[in-house]
Amino acid sequence: MNKITKIKQSKDLGVKELQDNYQLLRDLMDFIPDVIYFKDKKGRFIMVNQAHAKGLGVKPEALIGKTDFDLFSRNRARKMIQDDMHVMDTGKPIIDKVERATRPDGIDNYVSTTKIPRYNDKGKVVGLIGITRDITRRMQFERLRKDKLSIERKLEALEELSAMKSEFISTVSHELRTPLAVIKGLVSAVFNEVVGQINRKQKEVLQKTLDNTERLKKIIDDLLDISRIERNTLKLHYSLVDIVDLMKDSEGFFMKLAEEKDIYLKYVYPDEPVNVFIDADRIRQVISNLISNAIKFTMDGGRIKVEVKILEAKVRIGVIDTGIGISKADLPSIFNKFTQVSKLSGAENKGVGLGLSISKKLVERHKGEIWAESKAGVGSRFYFTLRRFYTLDMLGKGIRDKVGRLMKNGISMHFVSLLILNCSEFRKRMQIGSESLFKDLHAILDLVLKNAKYGNSDKQVMSVINPRAGKFSIILPGASSKQAADISSLLKYRIRQYFANNKVEDVFITIGSLSYSQKVFSHDNGFSPSRFSIKEIYIGSEMRRFKRMSFKTNIKLFLPEEKVELSESVDVSEGGICLVIKHLLKTDSQLKISFVFPENREFVIVAKVRVAWIRKIELLFGEDANKYKVGLEFVNLENRYKRVICRRLMNKSQGA
Repeated sequence: MNKITKIKQSKDLGVKELQDNYQLLRDLMDFIPDVIYFKDKKGRFIMVNQAHAKGLGVKPEALIGKTDFDLFSRNRARKMIQDDMHVMDTGKPIIDKVERATRPDGIDNYVSTTKIPRYNDKGKVVGLIGITRDITRRMQFERLRKDKLSIERKLEALEELSAMKSEFISTVSHELRTPLAVIKGLVSAVFNEVVGQINRKQKEVLQKTLDNTERLKKIIDDLLDISRIERNTLKLHYSLVDIVDLMKDSEGFFMKLAEEKDIYLKYVYPDEPVNVFIDADRIRQVISNLISNAIKFTMDGGRIKVEVKILEAKVRIGVIDTGIGISKADLPSIFNKFTQVSKLSGAENKGVGLGLSISKKLVERHKGEIWAESKAGVGSRFYFTLRRFYTLDMLGKGIRDKVGRLMKNGISMHFVSLLILNCSEFRKRMQIGSESLFKDLHAILDLVLKNAKYGNSDKQVMSVINPRAGKFSIILPGASSKQAADISSLLKYRIRQYFANNKVEDVFITIGSLSYSQKVFSHDNGFSPSRFSIKEIYIGSEMRRFKRMSFKTNIKLFLPEEKVELSESVDVSEGGICLVIKHLLKTDSQLKISFVFPENREFVIVAKVRVAWIRKIELLFGEDANKYKVGLEFVNLENRYKRVICRRLMNKSQGA
């Protein structure tokens, strides 16, 4: 190969490399989403990329030789030229200049512009290179971040203010309690003639003083309660309680109170025990608030009904009266603090408006819902729900006597109760019968006790098994609280493994609350005072009877008087549907709904439903959202609709 040929090849390679580099530059210019342009010393475009031309609605070659005055308004072009001249005259670049701009299509946006001087091979400025990026989303995020910081600062200030207010209320209330107790004690001593006889007129005056002292004490107690709730210092003490027995304790008192106003008060209870894990004193406070209000705001000769109803996994307590009612405008605010919407004359009806607010907070602390329905001049309905739990079987006499002897000897008792929820449904899922299941569970218990190193002559484990009812009660004499907790946790773990090995899926297992009582049974029944505790383990498919799934679609509600309301669903099951509505429905009322599954819009499900429970939706700081979350139970749902819902639930659980 001669020298001329080599030079020619070298030139060819140089040209090809130049062409490749130019193509790389063109690719960068054409495919980058940012606007890129080159200008000469007079501000004329000598090269632009596709993004710049597209934004102006033209081809790149149409911009060559034009200036900003040919493309934009005079004022905007003047500002651009000023920046261009500054860069080219000083040689100093403009980096990331943020401006608000208007696109050719009229939409406002934010852009970040960078302009740098362009030099020739002699180092002289011959133009500039510009890059403009749309940063509208970045600015929106920045604004949101600033708004968030501003809101957070305001929230912190409000929380601090709220904490100071609650602390002030708590301090003042505590300071008032002592002198009030002294005043009440002294007045009571005079009233009861401890310090000498008094006449009838004096006794009447003292009675009014005592009544007002008691009212003042109630106000102070309410203020203390609301301050504890707001500061999250109110402690609840849970125990297993039959809600019917709890209500019967105060039934006589309210019957007498109603009788004094010639009000007919009726209690309606279910036939079976209704056992719940609650703070009995606090739920008694809620019930008393609702019944007291019903009596207070019902005229002489009116009627009040107090009912307890079982709703599968919930218990619903209702207080229905024929009183003066609440207007539609006032109804949304009745659970707010310091709110009184029903006006009656008489000092006995005065208060600070905390009773319903406290009741709402207490019910919600129990994971329940509370709501009201009312019409001015007709009456009111107040309802609240509690989670339903299941109780132990009563111990047989032989076991009871044995436990009694141990407790008399100062040996404390721990119960671990294993309960299978919805036992009949659960058994259908098992490939073995109840007897075999509980035999296996007994073997698991023996293994757990062995691993926990529990057992000696004084610590003989006793058990009470009821396979048909799905209950397995274990008595641990002399066990410490830690031992009982360890045994329960290990038992729960082993049971979960057992169901996994038997390929029983979607098993719900949890440990219930630990409750204490200083005196469980009376001496007459053979039990002596001793520390006594119960730990319960629940097993089942779900706490609810039906498995639910998240479900978002529009629901049509066919209301009375041929009205139709659109609402949004929350979840659905074979047994019912939960949704969000704006219209307050009447509890236990029946109506018709229709809806479709999004993937099969041609198949419309039409069903009758019953309103089971209602919960008002609140925004931050208890602001009114003007919406309600409602639980509807299907009434005689057609089999073809059941099949569609069940198929959808099955597909969902399988990840379809």
